[in-house]
Amino acid sequence: MPVGDLHFSSVKKARAALMARAEEILNKYQRLIDQAAAAGDYETALRHMQHLIDHMPTDEGTRLVDMSIDKAAQAETGPRGPTIQIVGINMGGVGNAPKQLPSPAVEVIDVKPE
Repeated sequence: MPVGDLHFSSVKKARAALMARAEEILNKYQRLIDQAAAAGDYETALRHMQHLIDHMPTDEGTRLVDMSIDKAAQAETGPRGPTIQIVGINMGGVGNAPKQLPSPAVEVIDVKPE
């Protein structure tokens, strides 16, 4: 496994190759969005246009368009995975009426060996 400068030189080469083709890639992406809209697949076109807007940086590397105030902000610390909410847990003996024995009551019969 390449380590150190050898590994990072490959990453730098790949990044440079993508940057050299960035305008071409962006134009193809935009044409695909336009084709989806022309075909009536507005949901796909809108989703990909939103992705493009969300990830379009300025020259300084910041976002060109600010995040929507409607979009929930990620917490800067703590877990970032999905949140699981459990609703409706009943704990035994808390706020519940005591259970009654079935009616009629059970009859116990003593059996003695013969």
